[in-house]
Amino acid sequence: MYNHLEAENRTLNHFSFVFKMKVLHRYIITEFIPPTFLALFVFTFVLTMERIFESINLLISKGVSLSSVLQLLGYALPSILVYSIPMAILAGTLLCFGRLSSDNEIIAVQASGVSLYSLFFPVIILSFIVSIFLVSFNERIAPQSYNQFRKLYYQIIHKNPVLKLEERSFLEIKDYMLYVEKVKQKKGKLSGIIMYEMKKEGFPTLITAQQGNMISNEQQVVFRLFDGSIQQKDKDDPNKYSITYFKNYDISLDLTQTPPPKAKRIRQMEKSELLQEIKRLKRDNIPTHSLEVEYHQRKSIAFAAFVFCLIGIPLGIKTRQKGKSIGFGLSLVLSLLYWFLLVEGITLGERGIIPPFFGVWIANLIIGIAGTWMIYRTVK
Repeated sequence: MYNHLEAENRTLNHFSFVFKMKVLHRYIITEFIPPTFLALFVFTFVLTMERIFESINLLISKGVSLSSVLQLLGYALPSILVYSIPMAILAGTLLCFGRLSSDNEIIAVQASGVSLYSLFFPVIILSFIVSIFLVSFNERIAPQSYNQFRKLYYQIIHKNPVLKLEERSFLEIKDYMLYVEKVKQKKGKLSGIIMYEMKKEGFPTLITAQQGNMISNEQQVVFRLFDGSIQQKDKDDPNKYSITYFKNYDISLDLTQTPPPKAKRIRQMEKSELLQEIKRLKRDNIPTHSLEVEYHQRKSIAFAAFVFCLIGIPLGIKTRQKGKSIGFGLSLVLSLLYWFLLVEGITLGERGIIPPFFGVWIANLIIGIAGTWMIYRTVK
């Protein structure tokens, strides 16, 4: 009878413990997810700001359609999430465990006999799952999106190549170098125009005009110049040159012969394409350090989320701060340290000083080992 009651008590205690763990794990996750998503929004917005300003300039100053601008931003977003997601995991971990520590909930959990490892378990597992997802994201989705970004940007520029034209800077279009003092992109009006027609033989022809208009479509761009001159040097005697003045002068440039770029940048290559290129170059005894660095880097950055979690847990507990500014500030400092180590490792890997694999994983190893040791010391 006594043994039977004891067995029932053990069973009840077991189910009670399991229930408590489920409640505790659910509570930790609910404390972790909101600050992580807040951090993801903040870091993504900060890293996207340059793109946003460029897009506003394209929309307002250069007359690119709103749908094209939004598409460009959408295609650029995955390349930014590659970096902002690990940073958000770090900030979310710091904020979560910083609040738990400041409210003495960590001490309460220890006093109830629950191991701190059980407290850390759900966040560590969740960050590991995020890292596994990011491996596929970094190897496939981000390169595909960047590839689409490049294609769309080329299509926009091909339709209107003068979109790249900025005031008081040179722009190369076909065989011409173009310089403009002032530009009104939407109206297509130019002033203070200087053009050099580059020739294979002889000296370039200098064309200047006070005012001008530009009209462009997918087939051609036409520069209609007013009140200017054409200066040509004699190819046999550079001291001799001729000047022709004009009231109106049209320059038409054919764009149909401009092929789209076929060669992919390394960032545009998916995993399979990188491996094929590495094999091809190795057959020809050509160094592949840069390609190998890019191949391994995508996995190492994915697992930055996991190692950031490992270092964030003990640091969050030790800071004992509720404030979001402390968590964001500390996560920014740690992120900068990580990226510094990563860039140094990439540099050494690309130069062939150390193996590319080790070069891109050294930051993860340092941060991960430090985080694991600090967790051990925190529990002890």
